[in-house]
Amino acid sequence: MALSLAALKSAHSKRSVFIYGVFVFILAIWRYAAHGITSSPSILPNSPQSPSLTPPDVFDPYKCSSLLTTGSWLNPSADPAKPPSNWQPDGCLYHSYNPSEASYCLQNQQVLFAGDSTVRQVFWETVKSVDPTIVESAERHADIRYQKNGIDIQFLWDPYLNSTALNLIESCRTTRHSQPNAYIVLGGGLWFARYLGDNGATMWKSNTDRIVDGVKACAGFYNVPFFLPVSVPDWENLDEARSTTILKPEVTYMNSYLVWLSQQKNIIVPTSLNEMMTLGAYDSSGIHSVDSVAKAKAGLLLNVRCNQIVQEHKGYPYDKTCCYTYPGPTMTQFAILVFSLVIIPAAYIKSSGLLSSPRMWSEGATGSAFVTACFIFATTLTYCYVADRTSLFIKASKQFWAEDFAIMTGLSLLLGVVTLRKSDSEQGFMGRDQSNEWKGWMQIMVLIYHITGASKVLPIYKYIRVMVAAYLFMTGYGHTIYFYKKNDFGLKRVANVLVRLNMLSCALAYSMNTDYLFYYFAPLSSFWFMTVYFTMKVQAEKNKDLKFLSAKIGISVLIMKLFLSVPGIMEVLWWVLSRVFFVSWDLREWRFRVLLDMYIVYIGMFGAIASIKIAELKLLQHPRWPMTRMLVLAGSALALVAYHIMQVHWNSKADYNARHPYISFLPILGFLFLRNATHTLRNTYSTAFAWVGGCSLETFTLQFHIWMAADTRGLLQVVGSKHRTLNLIILTPLFLLVSNLTSEATGKLTSALVNG
Repeated sequence: MALSLAALKSAHSKRSVFIYGVFVFILAIWRYAAHGITSSPSILPNSPQSPSLTPPDVFDPYKCSSLLTTGSWLNPSADPAKPPSNWQPDGCLYHSYNPSEASYCLQNQQVLFAGDSTVRQVFWETVKSVDPTIVESAERHADIRYQKNGIDIQFLWDPYLNSTALNLIESCRTTRHSQPNAYIVLGGGLWFARYLGDNGATMWKSNTDRIVDGVKACAGFYNVPFFLPVSVPDWENLDEARSTTILKPEVTYMNSYLVWLSQQKNIIVPTSLNEMMTLGAYDSSGIHSVDSVAKAKAGLLLNVRCNQIVQEHKGYPYDKTCCYTYPGPTMTQFAILVFSLVIIPAAYIKSSGLLSSPRMWSEGATGSAFVTACFIFATTLTYCYVADRTSLFIKASKQFWAEDFAIMTGLSLLLGVVTLRKSDSEQGFMGRDQSNEWKGWMQIMVLIYHITGASKVLPIYKYIRVMVAAYLFMTGYGHTIYFYKKNDFGLKRVANVLVRLNMLSCALAYSMNTDYLFYYFAPLSSFWFMTVYFTMKVQAEKNKDLKFLSAKIGISVLIMKLFLSVPGIMEVLWWVLSRVFFVSWDLREWRFRVLLDMYIVYIGMFGAIASIKIAELKLLQHPRWPMTRMLVLAGSALALVAYHIMQVHWNSKADYNARHPYISFLPILGFLFLRNATHTLRNTYSTAFAWVGGCSLETFTLQFHIWMAADTRGLLQVVGSKHRTLNLIILTPLFLLVSNLTSEATGKLTSALVNG
């Protein structure tokens, strides 16, 4: 970030970015291959009903083996009374299923559980995943069945796996079933160890072999068979009766034999379930899981069986990356990739000369500059696709730690302080240097907010909402000043702004198979730009009349409030868009985002008019200006304090969002006046923050795919899920440099397309 804009424009810097990008890709490929060499072989069955579940090679690209055999808690417990949370398999995103997703996957199918009380726990959590209102029955040693809306989930109490379960499995060859089987879950072992003495392990092995052979014989029906590992007890907290009969060597032997059996007979043994049993994961028995951990176990089985099915049905966000095969490119994506990987590079090489030529990266000629911009833009799209639509880069879950948020914020602040410089030219109120600095540090905070998963922390959420509002304040302020002073309402101006704002977002919507509103900041800025444009354009010849202009802005507020709030108006517009242009945007989400910051745009417009009139009337030279200035600064400080006091009293996002449109101006105006309090403050800025501010649109948009992953739901990583800090150190410079180069390229492409 400390690199100067001039340095980034140089041929040397572009070559450096290219070389660093190649290094990151080589690292990703090396990690991909090394992981494959050391990973365990696939233990998924070769099922005709679930071909996507079968890794074709040793590289485990679908992360099935990782899901089934590895993992750790991102939020481990330090207190036995507090369960761990947020399970993270190595290299993929574990998905927590909601009822609609689980029901879609299991609809018109049966799920069979058979075994002891540890299996029963997983059964109940599976039922709750489709029906959270269900109440567990008090029956302990009995069969249980849940049937609703075409879903049939059955548990057979059979701790010795020698009676009901075996008979039912063997009946698959003679009985005609009305529903297909989604998956079968078997498990047991602790009853053998506790009640059958020295013969327990031998009898367990015999019964296990019989039931596994029975499942294998029914491969056409039980296509996804799970055999749960024997639960490893909390040895130090077992009661005396259990601790003297359940012995560690027996449990170890049983689990080792299951792993061997899985490799010989294609039975799925999710050994990672025992990895979940850490401090805080056990209930008082020392054997069973607490409910939240049992839910994670049931969720893991759903991830294996359902991720491919639900993701294909749902589309983006691609947040189910364990045991999942990314789809091949659509025709549109294929065309974009061919254009990006073949046509543009060929044109670029032709315009630049040979790779060894001194003209490489040169922009001396206009044609070369345009082709270079196309090459950079196309490379960015390709990078996004490879990073977030293939398994080359790994994905990991987010986890908020206050320490991480504080350290990243502190380092960013330090960077801003050490890069403070005097402006090269005299800066007026909210000058360009200061505006870029403001956008820059706010963008950095938004990035930290997203990467650390801080959206769950209400106080941070509130201040981030203010920062988004500040961006829109600057939208209203900057465009109003332009239209007032330039009186330029030509289509070329409109095209320049809209193309510049939307080129990247529109291209990503096609190349990533998302939609335009997903990258919401560009649509939001475009919407409010057009609002400012039409407000200022109507009878523009009267804009010098303060009363008329103020009334016109006030009328615009009322019109937009009615347009956005009255039921039916936007619904008709959305219906037309869906019928004529075949788009299916989320109206509820769009209305929420527009209304949340509606008034701050108009406050920015009024602020721009006030700034212009103060200069026109030379109020800074008025004898009472010093006193007025002191009162404004005192009021600004009070506004910051007042906002902080008020926001503390709202204890939910819904409560705060209801008040945000009416109070967000307090910290924004308060900060703005204090930031411009003196000549020195106005003419001093952080070059690092201003550098980020210069490409803030690109950093906001590209973070979705090349800094985070799974369409912002997870983290992009290159060297393994356990090395989060190292991944951040490697990927952040590339993300920022690509964002900056893309910003430059987009500007040049906009100029070429609009201005000729």
